[in-house]
Amino acid sequence: MNNVMSKKTTKLVAATGLALTLAFTTVAAGAFTVDAAQTTHYTAKPQMVTAKSAVNVRAGESTTSKVLGTLKKGEKVYFVKDNYGWSKVTYKGKTGYVGTRFLNIPGKQVSTVKKAEPAKAVTPTKPSTKAATTAPKKAPEVKKAATKTVTAKSAVYVRADASKTAKILGTLKKGEKVTFVADNHGWSKVIYNGKTGYVGTQFLNLK
Repeated sequence: MNNVMSKKTTKLVAATGLALTLAFTTVAAGAFTVDAAQTTHYTAKPQMVTAKSAVNVRAGESTTSKVLGTLKKGEKVYFVKDNYGWSKVTYKGKTGYVGTRFLNIPGKQVSTVKKAEPAKAVTPTKPSTKAATTAPKKAPEVKKAATKTVTAKSAVYVRADASKTAKILGTLKKGEKVTFVADNHGWSKVIYNGKTGYVGTQFLNLK
């Protein structure tokens, strides 16, 4: 019985030790692959550079951007330019971004803080008095259309709009009179039973 318990205890201790070892290894590895940006700007021409330590290559200038891969310490990558802490690189034929502090970049440091553009001075404009002194123009008067009475050449529908698919308001009989308002490209606007309607012009005697 004691031997069985001893074996179980040994296995438990071994499993616990293995888990702790894996956890430590994972944390240690993670510590070498973080890539936090810094605000250092270098004026270096495009060239091959090396990684100071293991670092992630990301799809954008953010630690939350997609990881395209990981550079090992001493691994070379093509540097394009530095943008205040994020270096644009060409990684396996793709554009990627690496924290500048993780790369050995030869060049001159220009600034440690990204300068904000100065605000442009706004020249105050004098309020215009033209609108206040000018009298508002009167709206042009709408002339009433000259109406006349016409007769239907034959039986024809009176529709609600100038279309063959429009709702039918009624039917004019041959010789029936209706008030004509205007002709619009083959459709005559008329007054039918007190409502505005439309009739095919060819069916009306307009003379």
